[in-house]
Amino acid sequence: MGAYGNPYPFLKEELLRIRGIRLQKNVRTSLRLELKDKPGQLLAAIEPISKSGANIITISHQRDTKSVNGALIVDIVISLPEKRLVELMDALRANGVAIVRIGTEHLTCTKTFILIGHILHTDLTDTVNRIDKENVAEVTELDLVMPGMAEPSTAKLTIKAMNEVEMNQAVTTLKDIAAEKHLLIINQIGGGL
Repeated sequence: MGAYGNPYPFLKEELLRIRGIRLQKNVRTSLRLELKDKPGQLLAAIEPISKSGANIITISHQRDTKSVNGALIVDIVISLPEKRLVELMDALRANGVAIVRIGTEHLTCTKTFILIGHILHTDLTDTVNRIDKENVAEVTELDLVMPGMAEPSTAKLTIKAMNEVEMNQAVTTLKDIAAEKHLLIINQIGGGL
């Protein structure tokens, strides 16, 4: 055995397979949850995750972003044994936590845009929230370059959606926002919109 542990990690797995012992594979899963806007609800979501043995990779909880029905949206990425996912979902529901989405495979359509203009002065958070608010697409990446306070900024914005129809809806929202805020949109791949 070397200084860095077992040099043949596959041997342990093979030995367990021969003995009929199945290894539990951890899966990385994203959850979008809706919580009532009252104290203790975030704990109602995190507690079952902890008890399931899952590791929280990331958690995003923004009080400004609410669903259509006024619930708070929380995005959590976890790693846990696959067989425990169903138990976790049941525990979350028992705590009054609504599960809106499980997994990330649903966002199969991706487009990246360049925005140019006074992006920060026209409320960047509002721009992102309005695209996300429709619940058909999400801003998944945002990079901003700001040469000076009085100078126009440049942002690279990546939007993901379930399909082309929902992407078109998000692009229409982005175009409306750009017209309202006097921002130039450039489709990174195909030119101007």
